[in-house]
Amino acid sequence: AVVSTQSTGRKQIMELKKDSFRLLRQIRKLRFLFTEKQLKLIVNSLVVCKLDYCNSLYHGINEHQLNELQLIQNAAGKAVFGLYKHDHLDDTLKKLHWLPIRSRIVFKILLLVYKTLNGNGPDYLASMLRYNNVTHVPSLYEPTTLSKYGDRAFSKIGPSLWNKLPSNIKTCSTPEIFKMALKTHLFKEAYNIA
Repeated sequence: AVVSTQSTGRKQIMELKKDSFRLLRQIRKLRFLFTEKQLKLIVNSLVVCKLDYCNSLYHGINEHQLNELQLIQNAAGKAVFGLYKHDHLDDTLKKLHWLPIRSRIVFKILLLVYKTLNGNGPDYLASMLRYNNVTHVPSLYEPTTLSKYGDRAFSKIGPSLWNKLPSNIKTCSTPEIFKMALKTHLFKEAYNIA
């Protein structure tokens, strides 16, 4: 199936932003009824999950569109802690242990690669991944593409991101351990933690 560029385009992101900010305004009006823990759960369930839905399709979109998505996540973090529009974010996302949007996208793609390589992904994705026979280190073959849209394809970006991962993460024995190790790796990378 072909996914049109419109599906990850400006219109879709603007609709997501509009809907998310509407929900966040409603949550803010009722925030006095909930604890911080409950607010985090509500915001995750109603807003952040929308950012994660099919977010692997966002890989390779332009910076402006990525910033629009990041604005939604920033506003969600502010809603949890009761910060206002112009309050500085500081370490809010870090305190919530939320990966920034760019890292969330990478997380989703790498999880799909892991599951596919371990026989838990769809067959159509499995047909896109194969190991390189050229190197001594197990790595995935990265096909050459001729367009920027080809560079965004799972068959290109999945192996490219996978090959950059440390081997201790690639060799995790279960999806749960892989997710934990990958999130820790991306979290440290995103927030410059040694």
